[in-house]
Amino acid sequence: MEKSKIFISYDREADVVYLSFGKPVKAEGEEVQDGVFARYNPGTKELIGLTIVNFSKKFGADPKGISIPIVN
Repeated sequence: MEKSKIFISYDREADVVYLSFGKPVKAEGEEVQDGVFARYNPGTKELIGLTIVNFSKKFGADPKGISIPIVN
């Protein structure tokens, strides 16, 4: 899996942002902050992405900088 790229997609209708570290694949998720889900490879438990629901409500229509803490 190529890890040097971050794939970002936004579903405007659902107001959800998907970030994948490498090519997007199926994953298990865990809510790490209200509306922020860490996505893990089910076999290795490696963090492979994030899903952010209600994105525009959390960060506004034109976010300048976003910081999402990830706790191991």
